[in-house]
Order: sequence, then C-alpha cells, then structure tokens
Amino acid sequence: NFHLYTLYEMKKAQIKACLGPKTRASLSGSTNQHQGLGASLDPSINEFRLFHGTERSIARSIIAAHGFDERCASLGGLYGAGTYFADCACKSQQYAVPHQDETFTMLISRVTMGGAYPTTRQHVDQRRPPDNPDTPGRPFDSIFALSGRANGGKQQHNEYVVFASAQAYPEYLITYTLG
Repeated sequence: NFHLYTLYEMKKAQIKACLGPKTRASLSGSTNQHQGLGASLDPSINEFRLFHGTERSIARSIIAAHGFDERCASLGGLYGAGTYFADCACKSQQYAVPHQDETFTMLISRVTMGGAYPTTRQHVDQRRPPDNPDTPGRPFDSIFALSGRANGGKQQHNEYVVFASAQAYPEYLITYTLG
C-alpha cells in the first residue's frame, strides 16, 4: 500500500528530525532478527520488524488498506491505548484469532519506536507515552516493555507500543496453521 508506506516514511523523517543525540541509542534488550525480509531498517530511530497478531478479516480489510488505528485501542491495555507489537511470534500468537479453516493471521510490520520510554510499570488509561525530559513539551515516541524488567519484573516478552498509526507499516501478512 503505497499511501501507507508514504505516511510511514514521513513519520520516520519527523521522528528523526526531532530526536536528540541522547535518544538515538538503541533499545537495550530488543532484538531485530528480521533484517533479511526487505529494505534495511534504520537503527538510529529504533526501527524494527515486529509481529502483530489479529483476526484475518481485520488484517486483510482494515489494517492492510488503512493501517493501524490506535483510536480503536483499549484504554485497559497494560501499557496504554496504543498498538502493540512483539519481537517474538509466540507473544503475538496470543492475539491471533483462528479463522473457520483453522488458520491464523499475523502481520510483520515495520515499526519506528523513535525515542522510546523504557517502562518498568503499567500505563493503563494512558493515550500517549510519558513526557520526555530530553525534549521539553514533547512526549516519548513510544513505550518499550523489556522482558523481565517491565510490569514489576513480570514481563515475559518484549512489547513495543506506538500511539501514532503512521509509526507502523504492515509490511507482510502471514497465514499459518499450528500443529
């Protein structure tokens, strides 16, 4: 989807322009094992290929055509009302809903985390990341929940949360079976 990709590239450029040298460091503990899937990623803005599990109808008709929409996110999410991604497919599998033919759908998306807030606590009822002291008047670009550290040490997988739809581009749609 050329339109979504253009919006994604514009958001990346905006984030890159706003980041200061202190926020360009890579996310500690995050992985990026999907480098060989296509165009290279930009580590200076914490760009990753990440998994997102969902229903087939949502992935095909809504996300592929219009992109992710954080306005549909639940305020009850552990790290706020954003769009959630994981670097381990098993975490995203928890949100993949089986279709009638017993197949599942998952997206591999390009996600720009930018200046990410490395959380250790929950952010329920939040619609954006916390304020960033390095960029007065501007919040962090995302929230990163590190496995073993976030949620009081109970976090089992890395989770990546963005609050602006243009920070994620659904690059690949995967249909699979378990077993």
